[in-house]
Amino acid sequence: MIFLISPANLFTYKALIVFAANLCLTAYGYMYNDLEDAVDDYYDLEKRKRNPIASGEITRNQSYVTNLALLGAGLFMLAYVSPFALFLGVVFAFVGFFYSWRPLRLKATPIWDVISHVLFLGVQQFLITYIAFRPLDLLVTPFLMIIIPFSLMNEIMHELIDFEVDKETEISNTVQMFGGFDVRKLLIVLCVTVIIGVSIIVLSLSAQYRVVGLAISLLIVVPAIYRMNVRVARITLKGNE
Repeated sequence: MIFLISPANLFTYKALIVFAANLCLTAYGYMYNDLEDAVDDYYDLEKRKRNPIASGEITRNQSYVTNLALLGAGLFMLAYVSPFALFLGVVFAFVGFFYSWRPLRLKATPIWDVISHVLFLGVQQFLITYIAFRPLDLLVTPFLMIIIPFSLMNEIMHELIDFEVDKETEISNTVQMFGGFDVRKLLIVLCVTVIIGVSIIVLSLSAQYRVVGLAISLLIVVPAIYRMNVRVARITLKGNE
């Protein structure tokens, strides 16, 4: 991603800092989500396996300490990058917090579950990286045309996989609200949007980087679409059983 945003900054110390900061904030979001879901996940065998707190691998206190450490480390590194990067980090950290926090729990609120997921697990990592190496401009749009569809698709498929469990436990989300989802049509829209986004990005690169940019884009996008198609096929097959 850094190469497509700013090729000259790929192998720099700053790039390593940005990568580490995004990694810490993303891990914080996942771990806090496991913490809030631990009570519910304990009663579902499959979810319990995926949740280290529900399975007893770590305690709630250990999770709290690790969460604070990850959040603090991520924000500290973003403070080194720039004040704007730190500001975005704080904003997205709150989004990740409210995504799982039980009194609000955006993940269990139709439409907001998808929006908050896309913001915290997709847009956050991209925008922080983008503004670390270049000013916010219109070129951000084609990147978002790639990031947003993949993040949105991941959330929809996750809700489809857990559809029956969520229905039994009366969890409200976007897929539950619609009573299902034709994920195949969504995949087609995703593919078209991503292809347009990639084309704009590659054409915006200078001639010396264009071939490499195209190669990197294909290496990232093609396997991602293939894996998404495999998951869609499995979900569709399961739904027809």
